Order: sequence, then C-alpha cells, then structure tokens
Amino acid sequence: MLAKKGMKGCLAYDCFGAGQKVTQGIYANEDWKKNPEKATEICRVFMMVFQLHQMIWYLLEALSLVTDESERRKFHDLMAAGRQLTTLPVEEMLKVDLTAYHGKVNQVLKQVSSRIASVSSKKANNSDYFGKNFKKSNLNGRDFSMAIMVAANLEGCSLKGTNFLGADLRDANIKNTDLSEAVFLTQMQVNATLGNSNTKLPTTISRPAVW
Repeated sequence: MLAKKGMKGCLAYDCFGAGQKVTQGIYANEDWKKNPEKATEICRVFMMVFQLHQMIWYLLEALSLVTDESERRKFHDLMAAGRQLTTLPVEEMLKVDLTAYHGKVNQVLKQVSSRIASVSSKKANNSDYFGKNFKKSNLNGRDFSMAIMVAANLEGCSLKGTNFLGADLRDANIKNTDLSEAVFLTQMQVNATLGNSNTKLPTTISRPAVW
C-alpha cells in the first residue's frame, strides 16, 4: 500500500525496535493522543531511544567482525552502556547528552571499517555515486560508508565484505545481487532499494514484501 502511494520514506523507515520500547515499555500505560501534554516528551524520548538502538545495532554488527577478545569486551561494554541508558527514568534520560557515547561508538566503528578497507585495499575514493552503473562489478571489500548511492546500479555485483555503513541506497538496484556477506547493511537501507526474488540478503535482514 505504501509503495503504491509513493511513500518510500515510510516504507524504508526502521526504528530498530525503539517504537516498541517506548510505546510498550517506557509509556506502557500512557497515550499521547489521550494525554497531548505528554506528546513532546514522548517524541523526545523516542528519538533518544531510537539513536541508542541504532548505535547498539551497528555495534552488534561490528562485533561479528571482531575476533580479539579484549576488543570484543569493549563492544559488549558499549552495548551494555547503551542499553542501560534506555532504562533510565524519563526525567534522567532527557538530561543525558549522547554526544560522548556517540563519539565512543563512532570511534570503534571507524576502526573496524578502516580494517575492512585496509584488508581489501579497495577503499572508495569519493562519496558520490548517484546513479553510478556498477553492474556485475567486483566490489568485494569496498568501503561505501556514508556514500550517496541513490539509484546506483548494483545488479549482479559481488559484495563480499562491502561496507555500507550509513550509505544512502534509495532506489539502488540490487536485483540478482548477493549481499549476504555485505556489512553494516540495515533493514532500513534494504527497504529503500529495488530488489527481486534472486537478491540474497544477510540473515539479519528480512526480504521487503514489495519485491
């Protein structure tokens, strides 16, 4: 229904479970429609939980790429710290500045991303691939983190270890493409792409119904 109405933004959106956490947990017995004076507060809490859940998701993804035990402990500690922030009373949560936590998460994610790019020696040399035709190219290990890949053609590409951290993949063509071993790929990104029954996805990603 959303696809037919051209509401791609809504179709692509994924809150990483923040919506359920806020509506069923933090505000289980409250409704902003019935208590409009709470609407602003609930929205602020949702945005904080959303950011925390998103960072925890990326940390969990990065954890699968790390073998050093001391480094793995660092990831577990960061995830635990993020989860702990989502359990704070609302009054305390709204006083939290996520800048420091966000900085720590970014630091470790960049380290993992750099390592992947270093091993592959195929770090992307720019960030704008709007409409770029990569059809059937070998893009194994390429670092497309934060790249603009709107309407890019990735059909039939080899994407083993390819880093899509924060990449804009709206309307990117991933038909007949194997992304099962791509890294830092989210449900939100995949929902915004153009795939088909032959598109292979990571086990953590669900196939969009509109395909």
